[in-house]
Amino acid sequence: MPAVSVIIPVYNVQKYLNRCLDSVLFQRFQDIEIICVNDGSIDECERILAIYAKEHKHIKVISGENRGLSGARNIGLAQATGECIFFLDADDAIHPDCLDILWTVLNDSGADMVHCQFEKTDGLSRRYQDIETDKITYRLIPSYCFSGKKNMGFNVWSNLYKRSLLEGIQFIDGIHFEDVPFLLTVLARHPKIASVDEKLYFYTINENSISHKRANPQQIRDYHTGLNYIYHVYNQAGLLSELERLKRTFIPVILKQQLGRCQRADKTIQSEMYRAFATELKDLKTKGLLGWKGHKLHRYFTYRWLIMPEERENHTSV
Repeated sequence: MPAVSVIIPVYNVQKYLNRCLDSVLFQRFQDIEIICVNDGSIDECERILAIYAKEHKHIKVISGENRGLSGARNIGLAQATGECIFFLDADDAIHPDCLDILWTVLNDSGADMVHCQFEKTDGLSRRYQDIETDKITYRLIPSYCFSGKKNMGFNVWSNLYKRSLLEGIQFIDGIHFEDVPFLLTVLARHPKIASVDEKLYFYTINENSISHKRANPQQIRDYHTGLNYIYHVYNQAGLLSELERLKRTFIPVILKQQLGRCQRADKTIQSEMYRAFATELKDLKTKGLLGWKGHKLHRYFTYRWLIMPEERENHTSV
């Protein structure tokens, strides 16, 4: 059993893939397996992966038809045998000391997961600053989605997890922004979390990535699906106080982003986006997840106005 399984979903990222794989192979911590899930790539990714797998026996390549990021990560999770799991997107990279630091902190702290910071890059640079690993410090946090730290984020790829913590949890197939419901489901299990302030993960500003796609109605529906999933997880677990905290701290952030997508959308689809958003808002209100606390009042009144049926039908812009 390797210490860490690194799961890398791969889809049409030939420009960045070599840097990604090299960043894992050059880790000072070597007790790893690397699971690359080729998610139906139609560029040179399949050829690149075949070369790396031939030269490095601890790289495992799984190829199949395109299922999306969620499906690819779920396949990787099913194949992982490591004691811990680390998610790495194929257009990103990690610092040579990343896994060594996270593994050391995980064991020293007795944590169930360790979080690190990330740095935005162009996806091509291979220059990494030296880190004095013997001076690394960490802090324990109860549940970082509620800590009030803006730099914590909801990215699954900036954490090292004990595999036992993820047992029975999967990404929602067929949606974008799948990180949020996955991570909040993990946090519902009340893991012990350690946080490292070093920037060990390098996130690529990739104009072709899902997060940079033009606003469209499916993005609204996908977040709605994710919020529904989170509600049922917390409600069924009886975590009502935490659900209330999500209502005040997390949901206002998501709804602000959703409203922004509607406002920025092309005029040809804007009405459809507002209708999808109104459906989401009405559902959140029914579930008791739409209150005024945590929202700017002008946005909250906009949300209430959007869910009035007679107004929504005639709505074209805000």
